[in-house]
Amino acid sequence: MKFFRLLLPCFLLIGFLQSCASGVKSRSLLFRSNEFAIYTVARDKINLKQETSVAKTFAHPVELTEDKILDLLGNIRFREESSYGDVNQYIFEEKEIKEFALDLVDGLQKLKPDQLLLVISKYNPVKSVVSHYSRTAFYIWSTDSSIEILFGELQKEISYDEQGNYFDWSNIPDIPFEHFPQSTYVLQGQGFSFKKVGGFRNRHWLVFDKTDLTKLKFEKRKKNSNEISNSVDADMKADKKISRDEEDGVLLEE
Repeated sequence: MKFFRLLLPCFLLIGFLQSCASGVKSRSLLFRSNEFAIYTVARDKINLKQETSVAKTFAHPVELTEDKILDLLGNIRFREESSYGDVNQYIFEEKEIKEFALDLVDGLQKLKPDQLLLVISKYNPVKSVVSHYSRTAFYIWSTDSSIEILFGELQKEISYDEQGNYFDWSNIPDIPFEHFPQSTYVLQGQGFSFKKVGGFRNRHWLVFDKTDLTKLKFEKRKKNSNEISNSVDADMKADKKISRDEEDGVLLEE
């Protein structure tokens, strides 16, 4: 009994910390597989320094098809700047989107007006013994006039120790709604604008006008065998300097 009394304050402290958790730490699981996980997150649990950045309530549930999910996500590209060179590439592979599209459609139909949807996807298009899985996380929600997507990590490489365990690869940093300079950011594309926060464009926060959704069409990509082989080479030779041509996405030695 004495031992229980000693443990009781610990249990209370853990419960208090969990109740104070916010954002990605206070999520409720809807769907998960070996490749992705989808959660609901309450609007009042996300970290917001500027309350005007996000609507108080949302236009949920929302009806989108699997094909429209591909149209929304399939053409978005990002840039990663580093000392090894700048890399421009698509955020998602077509097959990656199709892995979670159906459950994302169902998740959007289950959302309540005070909830956002959180999606975490891990993908490895090469699947070689020397390649790694990469992780992308984003919030998605609907307003009366827009579909909005806020990205956190963009193709963040996962270590071998984390990639096989759901509780490891699904543990992501909080996704900030504030604007701040980053070396990895979404490139401007057709069909969306960047949300202005504090007078600056947040290049992780995309706003799609609902009236223009029918104009969005997924653009098929050119297949290039050199891209995969060079990607594997890059994993094997960490000191190689890499750049990526912005037009065709082919890795080039410098």
